[in-house]
Amino acid sequence: MAGPADGHPIVFLHGMRVTRRMWQPQVERLSDEFRVITVDLAGHGSLKGEMFHVERSAEELAAVIDEATNGRALVVGLSLGGYVTMEFGARYPEKATGLVIASASVEPQGWYAFPYAVLSRLMEKLPEPWLNWISRKAFVWAYGKRRAQPLVAPGFFMRGGAAGIREVMHEKFAPKLAAYPGPVLLLNGARDLGFRLHEKKFLAAAKNAKLQVIPKAFHISNIDQPEIFSDAIRSFARSVPW
Repeated sequence: MAGPADGHPIVFLHGMRVTRRMWQPQVERLSDEFRVITVDLAGHGSLKGEMFHVERSAEELAAVIDEATNGRALVVGLSLGGYVTMEFGARYPEKATGLVIASASVEPQGWYAFPYAVLSRLMEKLPEPWLNWISRKAFVWAYGKRRAQPLVAPGFFMRGGAAGIREVMHEKFAPKLAAYPGPVLLLNGARDLGFRLHEKKFLAAAKNAKLQVIPKAFHISNIDQPEIFSDAIRSFARSVPW
């Protein structure tokens, strides 16, 4: 946790195969005003020994919010974390001041599920050291050594990521988003085309939502454009009914 003890709490959920460290740019930028809480999902980081389940992850998030806050928080989830956030909002709406769904505006079913099924199979079967080397090289190439550190320094958790992909492929998430009555921000990178396929469907499903597209950003938009991403969170957090 970081930030003032009496600041409004924001809980961040990371994407697949990385850890809560991915949110370091937001911790640095938002902890001046908010109580920033980052958690690892099952199968990742400090919880690498646990099997990932969407429902169980939502339960664990509810427990974190009960323990670390007054029982309500703004929840921000990116990619895999975004799907967990929608599950959480549907199950525990009273605990969510608002939801930010980043890079998770696609229903991974039907033909859309094919590339995810292939990816999860590769992540499950190929040697982890080799997969980790590829991920490390890709992130350093994309962001440079310094900017990539929040992603690469903790290492990667391929088996946990594979389990996460398999889990979300068996669910429909627009109905879960529709079940949440509070404010929602859909936050997508302009160049993250694969995860923007159904953003209008998700926007229409939510009862009280707005969409913000981050220019020049790909899937990990909080690293691509940390200032714009953080400013969007700050503005949304100031607008929700705490």
